[in-house]
Amino acid sequence: MEIKRHGLVVGVTTYDWYAPNLPWCLNDALAMFDALGFHDGHVPNFACQLMLGTAPKEESDHAGARRVTYTDLVAALENLFATDDTIILYFAGHGIKRRDGVYLGTQDYRDEVPGLIVNDLLEMANESNTAKAREIVIILDCCFSGAIGQAGLTEMPLREGITLLAAAKHNQLAVESEGHGIFTRYVLDALNGGAADVRGIVTAASIYGYVDQALGPWDQRPIYKSHSTGIEPIRFCTPLIEAGELRRLPAFFSTPDQQYPLDRSYEVTCPEANPENLHIFRLFKHLQLAHLLRPSYGPDEDLYWVALRGNAVELTPLGRFYWELAKRNLITDTPVPATLRRPDMRMPNAESVAKLFHETYERLAPHYNYETRERTRVPWEQVPEQNKLLMIATAAEVLAKILPPEDEKSAGPAAEE
Repeated sequence: MEIKRHGLVVGVTTYDWYAPNLPWCLNDALAMFDALGFHDGHVPNFACQLMLGTAPKEESDHAGARRVTYTDLVAALENLFATDDTIILYFAGHGIKRRDGVYLGTQDYRDEVPGLIVNDLLEMANESNTAKAREIVIILDCCFSGAIGQAGLTEMPLREGITLLAAAKHNQLAVESEGHGIFTRYVLDALNGGAADVRGIVTAASIYGYVDQALGPWDQRPIYKSHSTGIEPIRFCTPLIEAGELRRLPAFFSTPDQQYPLDRSYEVTCPEANPENLHIFRLFKHLQLAHLLRPSYGPDEDLYWVALRGNAVELTPLGRFYWELAKRNLITDTPVPATLRRPDMRMPNAESVAKLFHETYERLAPHYNYETRERTRVPWEQVPEQNKLLMIATAAEVLAKILPPEDEKSAGPAAEE
């Protein structure tokens, strides 16, 4: 059964009665929208709704005005928590501290209703167990966001499946740097591979571990709270090694601490080279690059010398961990293939790249307050023929420069006459 994943990304930049405005929250929300919407390789991930609070009050009646009011936010959250399976929520904006709690500031801030109390948000998530929501991840980048779940001196219970990531402690400000909230900048780095394991899997726990170390002990402290009985992937990045290669570990190592001897038949430059052993040697090189395998004598030695000297290789502690998973048939395929990172990757189809560019361009244009031409603001199949041919030709030339054919790459400068 296909897993359904839904998200809500909220960025509030402009406030009616509260200062200052937060222009970087637009960058944060747009970047998170893209990072959560797709895995590496443009594989669909969360189906996200984007809410941007960029329009001032005097433009609220204009068609297409982007507003995040208290009523709009609550309605969007109710719809989100009514969906099934895996849910993610991201909020960037003001965190407003009052005597009765910390609020997620909405554009129509008033003293009597500054926005949505963070614990009311958590209550909505807790009550969603009446729906089908299996996993809920809430990410808040705002001041005092660590107050979520705190009720005086006690902690509110989290229902099973809820994980909270907050930018700062209940008494700390959330800082901006280089056009992004500093917390969101590190979350984006984590989502884009910084927190991925060798299989390319990024989880809420690994995001927190990455951000926690990146911020250091004296900066704002991120908060992580979870009541989860499993590790739900948030995003899949390009893996260091294929799942199929990991599943082969027990075929070469009958026990996790066994040593595997090499000889000159494993090295392609030797006359004794054996085709079957060359395939094994290529796999071992992949395992070494993923820090799963090492020479038994001199862990930094190149496998070339290990083979020539007739020495052995063994699994690292991490390799022994994956050996255990493989032995118990617990390694499943991920949606992003490792071939995306390999030098032998195939040239993508120029038309598919042109179509992807067109669809992405038209989707992002409104978020940057840019109106595209009516003739091209259509599905790819309806794009005028000349425009389509131009985009395909452009994509083909760009791909040729990024991924030149193998004969051109191997020829090098010396081949020029």
